Amino acid sequence: MRELLAFLPYVVRTAFRARMRSLLTLLGGTIAMMLFAFVRTVDDGVAELAEKSSQPVLVVFQDSRFCPLTSELPVRYEREIRRIPGVVDVLPTLVFINSCRSNLDLVTLHGVPPDQLEQLYDLDVLDGSVADFRARSDAALVGQRLAERRKLHAGQRVRLGEVDVQVAGIVRSDSAAVDNLAFVHLDLLSLARKRQGAATEFLVKVDPNADAEQIAKAIDEHFRTDEARTDTKGMQAFVAAAIAEIREVVTFARWLGYLAVLVVALVVANTVFISAESRIGEMGVLETVGMPKPLLMALIAAEGIGLGLCGGVLGTGIVTGVLWLWPLTLGIEGFGIDLVPATGTVLHSLLAALLVGSFASVPPAIAVARRSLALSVKAE
Repeated sequence: MRELLAFLPYVVRTAFRARMRSLLTLLGGTIAMMLFAFVRTVDDGVAELAEKSSQPVLVVFQDSRFCPLTSELPVRYEREIRRIPGVVDVLPTLVFINSCRSNLDLVTLHGVPPDQLEQLYDLDVLDGSVADFRARSDAALVGQRLAERRKLHAGQRVRLGEVDVQVAGIVRSDSAAVDNLAFVHLDLLSLARKRQGAATEFLVKVDPNADAEQIAKAIDEHFRTDEARTDTKGMQAFVAAAIAEIREVVTFARWLGYLAVLVVALVVANTVFISAESRIGEMGVLETVGMPKPLLMALIAAEGIGLGLCGGVLGTGIVTGVLWLWPLTLGIEGFGIDLVPATGTVLHSLLAALLVGSFASVPPAIAVARRSLALSVKAE
């Protein structure tokens, strides 16, 4: 190992002896690893949203509706849902989103009765207070990610969606998508949307000892012949159905990321092989003066690993830096998928780059090991 470290300056000089070729290889590796890191970030965001939606809450939505903007249930359903055995609490919610389609500027408003909010959501207040939210009819509690994207702070007056509100507090929660929405008073949003007496959905907290599936069936059966039929699912199933389309896109993109890694491995292997072939005589001289073949192989491998790892560091660093400086949230049907590179994503990307360089170096290193000294000296 000490001998290899002593030859690292030589490896760097040989790698950039053909500067344009090495720089183009490095650029290709950087772009490929940017794609890989970005896809992994989106994949992790989808997984995190699915994990946060695992909670003992049912979502009562209007049957055969695909978007929160099209669901309309009478608020009076709240009283009837509360009478169903196993139901602990009910939160009527009127939802406004700026677009049901996938977008990068998600604005979601949840109109709720202010006194019932904390019965369904466990909120951690970062700035302001929930008391201020209850005290003002035009107040809003804004999720942390939405506040970061819009540069909002407590006490600020802002227009969100269809209403002008006073930011009463910045909150965060482990509940699904809360960090990307704003809570406003139900009456305020109802007036703004001209939907008095209507709710988009009901969030139903169930007894931990009760059968949530049976409660969901009982709710749907109760309203089967009512004004608006309901479709009740667990929060996790509801979120999964909403983001099903983007899940399929992410699955396809994941394979594109793997393909990009494979392509850059071939590019690095080609570069290292050409570099090794152009130095046949030089390596023959090194072997003649006593350098063992394993060390020659290690020098060739170090060149490939260095190119692969540098591309991985640059590509992963660019994606991570951009997403930290400019936070992005992919919105789909009112749910936000946060594009935040986690430590695991960075480590996986760097590991992928290291493996790319290592596997790309194997064929050239084997070719050097199998070449006889006589042929190498003859080439010189």
